[in-house]
Amino acid sequence: MAQVLIVEDESLLAKSTARYLTGKGHDCYVASTGEAGLSLLEKSKMDIALLDLQLPGISGLETLKRLRNSDPDLVVIIATAHGTMAAAVEAMRLGANDFLRKPLDMEELSMTVTRAIDNSRIRQKITYYHDRDAEQALGGDLVCHSPKMKQVSELVERVVGMNLERPSDYPPVLILGETGTGKDLIARTIHYRSKLSPEAFIEVNCSTLPKGLEEAELFGYEKGSFTGAQKPKRGLFEAAIGGTIFLNEIGDLSSEAQVKLLQVIERKTLRRIGGLRDIPLDVRIIAATNRDLLDAELFREDLYYRLNNLTVHIPPLRERKEDILELATIFLQKFCKKYGVEKSFTPEAASALTAYHWPGNVRELQQLIERVTFLSNAPDVTAEDLNIKLRQKSSELQNDNGIVASLVPETGADFGELECEIIKRALEISSGNVSRAAQVLSLGREALRYRISKHQLNPRDFNRR
Repeated sequence: MAQVLIVEDESLLAKSTARYLTGKGHDCYVASTGEAGLSLLEKSKMDIALLDLQLPGISGLETLKRLRNSDPDLVVIIATAHGTMAAAVEAMRLGANDFLRKPLDMEELSMTVTRAIDNSRIRQKITYYHDRDAEQALGGDLVCHSPKMKQVSELVERVVGMNLERPSDYPPVLILGETGTGKDLIARTIHYRSKLSPEAFIEVNCSTLPKGLEEAELFGYEKGSFTGAQKPKRGLFEAAIGGTIFLNEIGDLSSEAQVKLLQVIERKTLRRIGGLRDIPLDVRIIAATNRDLLDAELFREDLYYRLNNLTVHIPPLRERKEDILELATIFLQKFCKKYGVEKSFTPEAASALTAYHWPGNVRELQQLIERVTFLSNAPDVTAEDLNIKLRQKSSELQNDNGIVASLVPETGADFGELECEIIKRALEISSGNVSRAAQVLSLGREALRYRISKHQLNPRDFNRR
């Protein structure tokens, strides 16, 4: 289960400890001095070090410092006698993860080692996802040949270049754009290219927060504050302290949560549900939406103006045609590497990509390129492989002049009926696929599901139509 280094000068204790942990499935290495322990660490990767503070030669505290310098990820558990508690406290200050009193209780030792392994794995996962997100944000340079995306890039660079003392000193950033334009990539770029990059980046999709529990999830609660609150819980805002919280699809946030968010932004503190004290909140806030918040009946105007301090407008892909082919090429190279193949676009395929309307924006382009890379056997990606002509049907709903004139006669029309017919048409085009229909209509998936339910439609009825 784990590689355990035991640094203990009492030979019998060291051997009995190693024998017990070996019986629990661990691989144990024993050293009687700090120097010997450091030598073993140089030769083999260790997960845990069980370190006695009373050692001949270099002291236990000095050994701890050198172990830490040699391997910052090493979990160090101190073994200390009653008379050396002051040294144990100093060891914890220097970076020890836990301590045990001598004589050792083997069952307690086993539990401590197991807990240390679990905590280490959690830290490794957090580090992995943090580094992966940072790599994607730093490696996913914005493709900015089009004039509109050059403006976006320049604004993002100015936001990234801000150097303020505390995360809460940074003004909120509001990212606007249709579904699939890459709002989350912009948010990650702002965080991971700023000085806050080592800290937490917490992404919250407001449309997926449990209805009625938005406040509890975002701001936390105290024990007994409502039915089922059996113990206190930190909210997502508290988890982001010191870093950034990204509120994606903020237009779907409930009115109650909006009130509390406004207070959080203005006061830079929060109070858990059922709590009696204000918690200082040092967090940078980035929000994003595909909706016009000023036209949204359920979104507070005062909250909009607090968020609308620095606004990044991401243009839809159809308005940045200069970027389409480069994006498609980047995606093709990425998925060729993933699936171990080599492919390139024919001139006809390149022309088809550029001519298409892309209602699903960059996300639709990426998904199409991955599907073609995986399914096509030929080295050349052709226009037929892309199947652009069938996809072009969806752009009928994007032709504002024609569709408005045909659906709204001079005598007027019933908006509810129009909405129902448009949703039916989108479901027909997408063969009942709600996610695809949402892309066609430039709506959030949950927003479309709400409208489908309102009009009592069943997406399955549109399969194969």
